[in-house]
Amino acid sequence: MAFRYLHAADLHLDTPFDGLSVTDPKLKERLVEASLVALDKLVDTAIRESVSFVVLAGDIYDGADRGIRAQVRTLQATRKLDQEGIWTFIVHGNHDPVASGPASGWTAVRQWPPRVHIFSADRVEVRELVASDGTRVTVSGISYPRRDVREGLHARFPGPEGEGFHLALLHANVGSVAAHQPYSPCRLEDLVATRYDAWALGHVHTRQTLRASAPFIAYPGNLQGRGFKPGELGAKGALVVEVDGREVTPRFVELATVRFEEVEVDAGPCGDLGAVVDSLQAAASRWATGEGTVLLRGVLTGRTGAYEDLAEQEPEALLTTLRDRAPASVDWAGVDIRVRPIADLTQLLERQDMQGELARGWAELRGAPSRVRGALQAHDGLRGVTWTDEELASISDEAADLAVFLLGVGA
Repeated sequence: MAFRYLHAADLHLDTPFDGLSVTDPKLKERLVEASLVALDKLVDTAIRESVSFVVLAGDIYDGADRGIRAQVRTLQATRKLDQEGIWTFIVHGNHDPVASGPASGWTAVRQWPPRVHIFSADRVEVRELVASDGTRVTVSGISYPRRDVREGLHARFPGPEGEGFHLALLHANVGSVAAHQPYSPCRLEDLVATRYDAWALGHVHTRQTLRASAPFIAYPGNLQGRGFKPGELGAKGALVVEVDGREVTPRFVELATVRFEEVEVDAGPCGDLGAVVDSLQAAASRWATGEGTVLLRGVLTGRTGAYEDLAEQEPEALLTTLRDRAPASVDWAGVDIRVRPIADLTQLLERQDMQGELARGWAELRGAPSRVRGALQAHDGLRGVTWTDEELASISDEAADLAVFLLGVGA
């Protein structure tokens, strides 16, 4: 005998998609609705998989100014689950802390269905149910009282009591993941020591299993990607977790309706702009799955004979060309052009002319980041701006490439 539960986190319902260049009205509408449609798909999956309960590990809502529509949609979703006899257990995280109360807009829904429990921020609460196979299950959890929780809330969990399967639900940064705020920080060994059978985590948007068993500890990742940061890329959804005694088997289910992907294309073999477009188009065709929408950002790299064409090309014109030729299920959000000319100033160091003089000056400057920093900060608009030595080296390299281009130095 076995039972299943569904684990999702970081729904960020009704979230905005800032910084995206999207012109297609239908795609814009799909982006606006994407997180809410993903929630509907989550409910359908829970019912289809006959799960005993659903756990939502924080950041259900993205912010108070978008709270009303998101809360009403969550109410509708939990009503549907309740009608199917499926429990929903919810903790709040840093984006939707409990104690923010009326001032934050978390008042749209006051009466939830009978099989919904939202965990308090005052203490760890424990709720018990009987799973579909007759297993006694306890779910323990605690919500954030405010956004900035620096206390390791895991330390408040009392540990399991009695027989059955014991699950802990928490929004936390385990292992100091640098890409996320250190809210409710803890170490993996801290969670293992609590003796729960599983920890259902939220906060980190990259899906990962921290421990496969005894206890099973996992982040499902966020439900719907929101842009092109590393943690937002790729397949997004939830975990369907099957429990058979002490055996725990997770299975990822993709639920996002819009998928964000970054594709890197080496423009080295491309001799002109047409070849560059063909290479980008070939990359796009690999994402033409026909299911949902894939939103791409291209990254062009390499030393290429098309450097001059790309330098003179308006980025929006290139983007329009790519969109016109994209498969029906693919759209382009942008292209990051990082190409370099075929010629390199280092090739010119031995020349005894102006170009050689420039190359030697560049090499000397690149080895003295403090001089580059001083030269940049001498400009009124750059005073107060700081750069790392690596960033200054990159600026120097880009300046050298521009010099090659402007001087018309051949390969």
